[in-house]
Parts: sequence; structure tokens; C-alpha cells
Amino acid sequence: MTDSVLMLEPDGSQLRLVVSKQMENSCQSLQRTDIESLLEQSDYYAYSRLEEAIQDAIDYYNNSKSDAGQSAFIIAERKDVELEISISDDCMFAYVTLTGAYGGDRLTAQGLIVTLKQQRILRGVSKKRLQYLLQKSWELDPGETFTLKIAAGRPAVAGTDTRFEPLVADASQRILAPQDSDHGKVDMRDLGKLITVEIGQPLMRRIPPTAGEPGYDIHGNVVEAIAGKVIAFDVGLGTRISDSDHNVLIADKEGTPRHGLTGMAVDDLLTVDSVDVTTGHIDFNGAVLVLGDVSSGMKVKAGGNITVTGVVELAELTAGGNITIANGVIGRLQDGKPAYCHLQALGKVSAKFAQYTQIESGTDTELHLHLAHCMVKAKGVVRVIDPAQRHGTVTGGVIVAEGGVSARVLGAEAGIDTQIKLLSQFDDLKADMDALKAEIKNQEERLHQIVLLQMKLSKIPKEKRSQELANKVTDSKGQFMATLAEMKSQHQSLQQSYLQQFSAAQVEVSSLIYPGVSVRIADKEFVAEREMTACRIHLEKQKIVCQPLSTTRSQV
Repeated sequence: MTDSVLMLEPDGSQLRLVVSKQMENSCQSLQRTDIESLLEQSDYYAYSRLEEAIQDAIDYYNNSKSDAGQSAFIIAERKDVELEISISDDCMFAYVTLTGAYGGDRLTAQGLIVTLKQQRILRGVSKKRLQYLLQKSWELDPGETFTLKIAAGRPAVAGTDTRFEPLVADASQRILAPQDSDHGKVDMRDLGKLITVEIGQPLMRRIPPTAGEPGYDIHGNVVEAIAGKVIAFDVGLGTRISDSDHNVLIADKEGTPRHGLTGMAVDDLLTVDSVDVTTGHIDFNGAVLVLGDVSSGMKVKAGGNITVTGVVELAELTAGGNITIANGVIGRLQDGKPAYCHLQALGKVSAKFAQYTQIESGTDTELHLHLAHCMVKAKGVVRVIDPAQRHGTVTGGVIVAEGGVSARVLGAEAGIDTQIKLLSQFDDLKADMDALKAEIKNQEERLHQIVLLQMKLSKIPKEKRSQELANKVTDSKGQFMATLAEMKSQHQSLQQSYLQQFSAAQVEVSSLIYPGVSVRIADKEFVAEREMTACRIHLEKQKIVCQPLSTTRSQV
């Protein structure tokens, strides 16, 4: 095509194509490549094409019925770089999306700053990112997009809840590591001084909550911190709050201390040499110390802690506090079926080893040597490892733990079925969170309607306005806001509990995992099909991840 047929004429930001149709050239058709070639050789090659107009120009020229003459078509236009700002729902982040210029102006610092001010993006802006954005606007091809986060608010730091610090040792730690006698031999009976307290002795210190630190969003609005929860002492039997320091819990009588999460109790102490047919079953509303063994078929029930310095064999122990067994817990197979020992504690269960035992603990379960063919349900962590990390094997059985599992070895070379289940309450907790979130949304919508009604009433002249209705609307608004605040606080507590459970839901093995071990976290399951070395198993992005205790990681 010659210049006499096609001619480009700029018209402001638009580009006009003048098509001249002559009768002697009517046999030569116009192609899309002809127009594109003309544009490529011009100063307007970067303009944004208007495809429909180009097609109209081609159709006009190639239409045999049209007479000779000229017609103009707007086939392209110049566009400056486009800038779009998006802000997160919580106003904590701002993103800029650039679309490359079509022959137009690039981004300027002044234009960018003006746009940010128009969007009220006042805090958390990164100067380095803005400079990079300006540079990038010159590198983009026409129509190419690029998105960059350019501002970030600072989230508020929530205050810590009230914390509680025990001031007396946990008896289970002492029992599992008894002191030597003067003759160099271990004296399992020398436990009295280690687990008793005197009147007035400090038992636990309460550390007040913190207020947290406020943050800000990108608009400069203050994001208020949520203060930590104030938690009162659980003043148990035989304790009281100190007169001189209301953050200290002291003993109000002599006895053996029983640890709790937010308080302590001092129990009377019943000491027996052993529990067998000669003593009968024991049911004591205090702490029980057995300086020997608990024989087969016997039952020990205590309102406080149960401490056994010997072995528990095919017996049943129930404690309102902790259960601590210095040696082991032994059940066995009878006629090919498990005959279990039963341990149930509102607190912690500790022992050197356990086999064929049903264990239910209100907090942690700790074994130093091995856990074999046991059924364990713990609201805390299940640890099967000694302090030196030389022993600790879980073989067979089922462990259900809310706080995760830690062991040196899981399974056995024979491929014995060993099951671990975590986040068993996950679905219920998530359902509660989702239900509460839906209620919050509904409450917010109702509050919005009340605000709209209040605004509508404010536009009515005062003399024509119903004061009774106005007062009713104001009261309703206050009630809805109070309810909404309470619901959001509940949702945050559930979310915090969810995050805590989620982070705790992991299995850590410091030595080996054998085939036959299965780990179920919520609705996802990992099955060891080969021998594996030290690793951590947890849930990440809806997948179970087996992460070696080195730097590499693989997904299962």
C-alpha cells in the first residue's frame, strides 16, 4: 500500500487513519498487516490499537460496492501509564498496579504522591518501593501490568494474658529423679521434704497482664491494642492470697502442693508402704504417697496427687491432680487380648515407662523410657523421651494429643501399627468460628441499618422529629455496638485458641520413624512407608509436611 492510500494523522491523544480508495487500485485488497506495517514505521507504533476500527477501515477499502473516495477511522489512541491503587479490607496494606503506557507519559514522582494523598495513604509508605515503582513504569511494555505493595500499617501488638509462675517444684520432676542417700544408693522413700510445704510458704506468683502496643493503618488511624486478659487466682484448698502481695498465693496449711494452671492447692497427705489386698482400695480426699508398688486389681483414688515410688501393675489410679510413678506401669496380654492398667488424672501423668495402659491426662503425659501398646488421650503434650534424649520409644497403640507429640523413636522395625491423632477438635472449633463470624456479619448489617436510620432522622427538622424514636434508635445503636464488641472479642479468643492448637499440632521425632506409623492431623493423614530419620510432621497450607530437623523439607 502506498502513502496515497493510507495516511496517519494525529488528533490529540487519538490517531486517525485516512483511507483513500481509488478505482484503479480497487483490485488490490487491504490487509491487517498493511496497517500494522504503517504503524510500526511511524512514531505511533506504541499506541493502543482499536481493533474494531481497524477492521472497519479494512472492510471499507475492500468493499467493492463502495465508491472511490476518502474515509477516516480512529484506529489507535495514546494512553499514559495507568495507576490503580487497591487497599486491603483492614486498611493495613496498599498495593499499586501499573499498566504500561501506550506511547503516553510514564509515572512521575509528583503524580504518584498526589494519588497517594487522594487515597489518604499517609503512613507506612516505603520510599524504596516508590522509587522502584517509578523506575518500573519506564520498563513496562505497553499494556504490561506490574503490582507492588507500597505501604503497610503496623498491626497492634496484643497484650499478654495474666501468667502464673509456680514457686515450688513440681513433685513429678523430683520423683523421677530421686536423690542419693549418704551411702550412695538411691533412697526412694526420702521424698517427704521434697513434696511438702509449710504454712505461709509462697506457692505461686501471678504476673499481671500487659496492655499491648497500639498500631496504625495506612490512613494513619490508630489500631487499638487488645489488652491481655485479667485472670484471677484459682485459690485451691489449703491456700490463700498473701496479705502483703495480692499477686502471691501462699500455703494456708502444711501438706503436699498440687499444681494447677492458674492456682494451687495444698492437700493432706496419706502415706502407705504399698497398695495390695492387705490395705484394700484407697479413696482419699487429699494426696496419696505410695512408698512401694500398687498391685494387680487394686484401685487408688485421690482428690489431689497420686505418687507411687514403685510399679503399678494392672491397677486403676484416679487423681484430681497429677499421677507420678517413679518406675513403670504394667498391663499385659491375657488370652491374646490386652489387659490394661488405667490411669486418669485431671493434671499430668508421669512415669518411666508404660505398657498396655490406658492413660487420660488433663494436661501433659510424660514417659522417660518407652510407651508400648498404650491408649493415650492428653489435653497437653505427650512426651516420650528422657532429659538426656537417649531413650524414648513409642511402639504400637493410639495417642490422641491436643498439644502434639515428642519422642525419640516412633514405631518399631517390625512395622507395628502406631497411630497418632492431632487436632481432633479442629472441626468443632472451626465450625464455632465460622458460625460466630456469620453472626458478626449479620450484627454489622443490622447496625448499619440503624446508623442509616439515625442519619435519616438527623435530616428531619428538630421540631418535626420524634424524640422518642430518636432515643430508641440511639439506645438500639448502643446495644448493637456493645453486642458486636463482645462477639468480636469471643471470635478473637476462638481464633487465638485455633492458632494455638494449630501451632501445637505437630509430631517431633529426634531419631527414627519406622514404617507402620501413621499421623493424622485434622482430616489429613501421613503414613510412614519407609524408615525416616529425625523430622517434624505438621500441617501447612492444608497439606501434611514432613520437615527434617535440618534445613531441607519435603511434602508428603
